[in-house]
Amino acid sequence: MIIQNGTIEVKTKSGGGIDPQTGYPVKGDGQWGEPIPCQWLPNRNDRLGRVNGEHFTIASYVVLIDEQPFDAEQVRLRTLDGQDLGEFSLMYAEPLDAVCQIRLTM
Repeated sequence: MIIQNGTIEVKTKSGGGIDPQTGYPVKGDGQWGEPIPCQWLPNRNDRLGRVNGEHFTIASYVVLIDEQPFDAEQVRLRTLDGQDLGEFSLMYAEPLDAVCQIRLTM
């Protein structure tokens, strides 16, 4: 059982590929799935990034979800009050069999 402090949504991709007539790539559509309760912990979160005078936030998180079938490449992380923490590519999904959870590293 997790102590929920946010939700994640999995991005499902459809369409895309190569246009057979022109040979140019066709952009696919992405849709966000249903929110999954999660417990997130910041692995790194600072506002020290800067490129050409513009500031940006460098962030990575570790997220725990209850054990379930999970297959994702990209997820969106939100707090319980609806604040959007960002969209992240999933680096690693590790099943934690002893506690029936999955640890996601983003």
